[in-house]
Amino acid sequence: MIIENKVCTLILAAGLGTRMKSSKAKVLHKVLFKPMILHVLDAVKTLNLDHTYVIVGHQKEKVAELVTGYRAACIVQEQQLGTGHAVLCAEKELSSEGGTVLILSGDVPLIRADSLRALLAAHAKRRPVLTLMTAILDDSANYGRIVRDKQEKLLGIVEEKDATDQQKKIMEINAGIYCAEIPFLFKALKKVGSDNKQGEIYLTDIVKIAIDEGHDVATFSGAGGEEVLGINSRDELAEANRYLQLQKNTQLMAEGVKLIDPSTIFVQREVVIGRDTSIHANVRISGNSIIGINCTIGSDVVLHDCQIGDNAVIEPFSDLTSCTIQSNETVKTHTTMTRA
Repeated sequence: MIIENKVCTLILAAGLGTRMKSSKAKVLHKVLFKPMILHVLDAVKTLNLDHTYVIVGHQKEKVAELVTGYRAACIVQEQQLGTGHAVLCAEKELSSEGGTVLILSGDVPLIRADSLRALLAAHAKRRPVLTLMTAILDDSANYGRIVRDKQEKLLGIVEEKDATDQQKKIMEINAGIYCAEIPFLFKALKKVGSDNKQGEIYLTDIVKIAIDEGHDVATFSGAGGEEVLGINSRDELAEANRYLQLQKNTQLMAEGVKLIDPSTIFVQREVVIGRDTSIHANVRISGNSIIGINCTIGSDVVLHDCQIGDNAVIEPFSDLTSCTIQSNETVKTHTTMTRA
């Protein structure tokens, strides 16, 4: 099957997320200062694909408003009847696109653009009708398991709720990220039933359909297990936050920033900090903040959307929002300031 060059993205973001125990839509929960769906959109944005579509449902207005800055078109899933049903809601838009669609969920904020790029490249090189991303996890609970025969040939995916005790021991999981050829995708989805414990249309069922019909189906395992962590609970939300915190802090220290107690310092990914700047414990820096070189940020400081010049000192317990601090300036302890 010849794959067209055109590639678009479909992000599934309609679910409530019942295990979060929250009235807020799952994808709106923040990971390191940003709603998790924006981390996914950030990764997708760097791929420069043709179009991005987002399936919305629960709190659809709030999700739609949030993604407007990414030039993403929203498609409403009125009833949440499963991942396969969510994709079917985009049939009109995707069928008019043709080519390949990259499908992923809005609750995988750790996924890296490089991993998505590698998945797309592998798919384009082999030219199957479907490529699914897999990963090996020590704890594969709550994930769909990759079922293979004794020769390691892919047989299909079984969801956690439908898996036997033996299948639950499988460590290779479905990451929920796919490259699919659009004509095949919708032909297969229309053959998927809802005869499962959830009564839902599973997107994963198209894997077995493709195999049974003799199509080529590929797997891709280039991403690390942490990247494909799906956020379904408060515990997983905290784990994702710690992962991104460590990633950002490691980057800062490699660039010459001194972090006195990294485990207590939270810096948004977009923040820029100059070399030889020292940051003390219990600091939060978010928004589009930029901090110059050789600055001192005291303990228990909060900075949001601030521009800090070189050699500046922000003394402990200061809380600044949308402020510009000149080079060599000192902000005294306990200062609270917001500037338009």
